[in-house]
Amino acid sequence: MEPVFAHADKLFALLNKLVRRPRKGELPPEVPDRDAIPVLGLVGDRQDRLVEQVRRALGEAQPRRVPHEVIDMDERWDEVAGDRADLAPDWQRSELCRRVLVQLAQEYSSARGGHDRRVRFRRFGLVNWLLEMTCTDEEPDSRHDQGMLSRLRHREFERRPVLGFLRSPGTEVALQGKVPWWAYVFGLYVLPLMWFRAWRVLGSEYRWLLRQPYMAPGDPGTFAGFALRLTQPRWGREDPDQVVKLMINAFLEDLRVAYRRRLWRRRAARRTAYCVAFLRGVSDANRGRALVRSFMEVRRETGAFDPLLIITSCTEDEHDHERTRVRSLTEELTPYEAWCERLRSAGRSRGADFWYLPVRVPAPLPDGHPDLEAQNECTSAARRFTVGRPPAWAGRAATTGAVALALALVVGGVGGMVERDERWEKAHCGLARSDADAATVTWQEKTGECVGVASHGFAFKADDRKLDGTLKVIAAQNRRAEKIHRMSRNRPLVTLVHVSAMFSSPDNEPSEALSYAREQLQGVASAQWRQLGPGVRGPVLRILPANAGSGMRYGTEVAAMVGGMMESDPTIVGVTGLDESRQATVRTIGALTRAGLPMVATTPSADTLDDHSPLYHQVSPQNWREAEVAAAYAGELFETGKVKKREVLVLYSADRSDAYSRTLWEDVRKAFEGKDFVVTPRKFAPGSRTDAFSGTPGANSVGQDVCHDKKRMVFFAGRSEDFEDVLHSVDSICGSSEPFILGGDDVARLGADAARRSAFHRLTYDFLDFTPNTASCDGSGNLYSTMKELFQEECPPVATTYLDGHAALAFDAVSVYLRAFSYLMEKARGMELTPHAVWQALGTVHGDRALDGESGVVDFGGEAGGHTPVDKLISIQRVDSDGLPAQRAYCGRWTGKTPAAHWCPASEAGAS
Repeated sequence: MEPVFAHADKLFALLNKLVRRPRKGELPPEVPDRDAIPVLGLVGDRQDRLVEQVRRALGEAQPRRVPHEVIDMDERWDEVAGDRADLAPDWQRSELCRRVLVQLAQEYSSARGGHDRRVRFRRFGLVNWLLEMTCTDEEPDSRHDQGMLSRLRHREFERRPVLGFLRSPGTEVALQGKVPWWAYVFGLYVLPLMWFRAWRVLGSEYRWLLRQPYMAPGDPGTFAGFALRLTQPRWGREDPDQVVKLMINAFLEDLRVAYRRRLWRRRAARRTAYCVAFLRGVSDANRGRALVRSFMEVRRETGAFDPLLIITSCTEDEHDHERTRVRSLTEELTPYEAWCERLRSAGRSRGADFWYLPVRVPAPLPDGHPDLEAQNECTSAARRFTVGRPPAWAGRAATTGAVALALALVVGGVGGMVERDERWEKAHCGLARSDADAATVTWQEKTGECVGVASHGFAFKADDRKLDGTLKVIAAQNRRAEKIHRMSRNRPLVTLVHVSAMFSSPDNEPSEALSYAREQLQGVASAQWRQLGPGVRGPVLRILPANAGSGMRYGTEVAAMVGGMMESDPTIVGVTGLDESRQATVRTIGALTRAGLPMVATTPSADTLDDHSPLYHQVSPQNWREAEVAAAYAGELFETGKVKKREVLVLYSADRSDAYSRTLWEDVRKAFEGKDFVVTPRKFAPGSRTDAFSGTPGANSVGQDVCHDKKRMVFFAGRSEDFEDVLHSVDSICGSSEPFILGGDDVARLGADAARRSAFHRLTYDFLDFTPNTASCDGSGNLYSTMKELFQEECPPVATTYLDGHAALAFDAVSVYLRAFSYLMEKARGMELTPHAVWQALGTVHGDRALDGESGVVDFGGEAGGHTPVDKLISIQRVDSDGLPAQRAYCGRWTGKTPAAHWCPASEAGAS
């Protein structure tokens, strides 16, 4: 049976109280804001078996063992005296302290207390490594500091697997010749050295070493100088006491960091018991008493709490009874309660002896003592140490749950962001949020079109490489315009929005639509390029390409978008483009009017468009004028015998929303009847929309009726794609003798496409055009010379090159704005170019200020100015077996070398 010590239950209760860490704050909870743990001294004889009982109680504590280490001071001192007999007594005491601390650090950093409660001794480890580097007191050589830093660098590399792997010989051999030389040198040499230099400045242990109070650096505060002193402390005449306190402070600081409570440090919260160092048999002879006193002096001098319970044991004779009174376990006020009372009344100047709490341990009870059994039961119960359980949030299950929740939140957040970005990209034509054009373009799911405004080169998901190149040219010129404006502040920056049906007709014929839309953009780009040229005065011009969808069906949405852009971009002053005379175009005109933007349309020619807005202008003639020219031309053909009957078959679209076809055929009927022609109307269902017009034949069926009477004239008042269907029927049924066919201005799109024209090489037909015969890459003038330079692929030097006039009309639309800008800058210097001012100035484009444009003279007529050009040029183009359209005649005002035809209708100006 193991010995039973009298009142040992009270001793074990005191030990359990001292090792148990409070859930909040530190010991003692009885004295708030005075954190401290005493050094417990066990005074008494025959303590060997008691030490083993204490060791077993600490190791069997529930729910987890208390980190502890028992050190026999006599054995440790004998080792030092035997191994380092060359040291002076003071340095032997320093070596004893180092070995004791190393033994304690090895225990507290081991996994015996649990992997999550291991203590990392970074500061003490660095100090100990430097002290062990040199074992002599000889003067170091001149390269000692370099050797020290080199060895320290290797130590750091070995402690970090990644850096150690980079510097290993195997890695060096494996990478040599397989990676670029710069990557080899950077990864194996430069990166590790840079990291080591940075860590010497930023590493917590290095920064702490220079800030701690012991062995204050005589060197100008550098780590290298201070570390060199630690490698040769005896040669440098360092104070051994200071070295001891430095080691103790480094050891205790590592414990403080490990126990420091932070919300993000689960391990600190799981440390529910303080570390215990049991120094067995301390005495003056084995320098144990001096070591304990150094611990207490460091506590007093730093004033910092350290989570370490030091227990010492000694005999009655070895204790210094004159310095401190030994307390009994049987006193009314327990030893710990008495010490807490001293702590309450103690000021800041606590002596080293203040921390020492000596307690007398009675001798073991002899066998047969009447209290032996009762004391044994009490002692056994008291030896079952219990420490607090970690808080639930610091448990492994909670940590795992928190990590899983965090991962779920991150994954969910990332997934949500990805999904949100995917929805954004889908709604914005596949563009990421970072794309400059993403916010102003939208994807229309119903029709599968990308619409909006794109000033930075986005091609609205077009497959046409030439269209993409054209938009990139405009984007580059916009950047150039902004640069010119920054350099020349006296030139105001103005912006025009070019709105067009960039992708096909409502029947989705993408190749046809891209062709004419591209040519319009090229005309606009050419006008912008000339305005940005060297030596040009006047405003700096930006162009914002906008796609309103097939048939202008999303024009109102684009107009609303442009209106929103005007709030952040006051340079937007007008709109060009507005393709096709449809109801969607009329709605777009209304939306732009409500936004307060003037408009100069390019190709629309329906009669009533200018009735819908006072802000609307156009550079193309109206349908009634086109019909008059067609009727006059038909009369000339009849007079010369080229048309045998004074009769005309008019083919027009059954789509009432197509204002162009509807008003053109009505104007043609009136004009031809005025010339005594018999008019036979025949409507057709446009494109593939025969289901929408029940009982109405398609263009192909109507084309078959053309050949029934070859002596009459045929006038086509529809879209070019339907005209192709008519020609297919004529080509297959009429043979080589087709009737005389005259198409409206929309047929010019077919005439400009060499591939589409070539399908009807044996047919001859005429069509009306809004440009003269210079509408080709070989034409002279500002537009086509510029297009040759900007768009070389659009103007190859081949005989089949012909443009349908969209480029010229778009060029002139921009030029009309430039004429208005010029008027404002001449008549009202310093006046801000606003949409309202520009609208007023557009009305001045008449008379002497009329525009002699690429498509003819643009003169809005009248003193106050009109909305449509007076006597605008309309030419007659013929396509025959040669394939290339050739001009037959023209009517209207043009500064060309040939005069207008003699049969042209009366001048509008004369009629007015």
